[in-house]
Amino acid sequence: MFKQRVITALILAPLALFAVFYLPLAGFAAFLSSAFLLGAWEWSGFCGLNKRRLRAVYVALTALLMALFYVFTPLTGELAGNVLLLSLLLLGAVWWLLAIILVLSFPASQKLWAHSDWRRALMGWCTLLPAWAALLFIRGLNYDISSFYGAWLIFALLGLVWAADIGGYIVGKPFGRTKLLPKVSPGKTLEGLLGGMLLVLLVVTGLLVWLDWPGQAYHWYLAAILLTVLSVFGDLSESMFKRVAGKKDSGAFLPGHGGILDRIDSLTATAPLYALLLAFFGKQFL
Repeated sequence: MFKQRVITALILAPLALFAVFYLPLAGFAAFLSSAFLLGAWEWSGFCGLNKRRLRAVYVALTALLMALFYVFTPLTGELAGNVLLLSLLLLGAVWWLLAIILVLSFPASQKLWAHSDWRRALMGWCTLLPAWAALLFIRGLNYDISSFYGAWLIFALLGLVWAADIGGYIVGKPFGRTKLLPKVSPGKTLEGLLGGMLLVLLVVTGLLVWLDWPGQAYHWYLAAILLTVLSVFGDLSESMFKRVAGKKDSGAFLPGHGGILDRIDSLTATAPLYALLLAFFGKQFL
């Protein structure tokens, strides 16, 4: 299993980074949409849709929503004047506030949604579509000035999510004793959360030192802490849906890693807020 995980990671990481940095905007949109549609296929399994035809319908509806949004909504330029995109990103941020409440109150909260296929389907769209739009928006930031500007911003988000995951594993695996939310994810510990947070803050500190401590550096730390907590709840939220659906992994697309959702769960939680922070407070960071 470990060998499979390593091989898959060695293939996927360069592929993802190549797509982020070197594909044109349309190519990146196609790559990202393909990944998120695979995630939609997996989410359809959380909805109680057991027949392949019904799962295909859910994916097709997701693709239609993506296509309509991509065609009729500009994904570059100022966010403040882009009502549809801003609304979708705000929907994503509000959804994750609700998701945190649902996770913290689980299993009692499942009474509100676990027995309704359409509610779980809507939850899937609230999870996937805002994150998809956020990543497209970030990739297009200042694209006319530098085609790598948005790519580096996405890389920064990936680095934060990876650091939180790696730090959580390094500390949580040998030292984890205090269960975080055992009814949601028995493997998550408070020590792992703190280990992930510590590594993220160390990475941010290293970046700030490299940048010669730009003004108002505390904004970086506040944003990093907030996004790290969100990344953990992205993982916990998916664990909650998997638990209700009776699944260990979201899918089997990635040998040794489970499904697509198992790899992008933290990204779906952090991307909408990250995009909003960059759009409205970017000058405080960049």
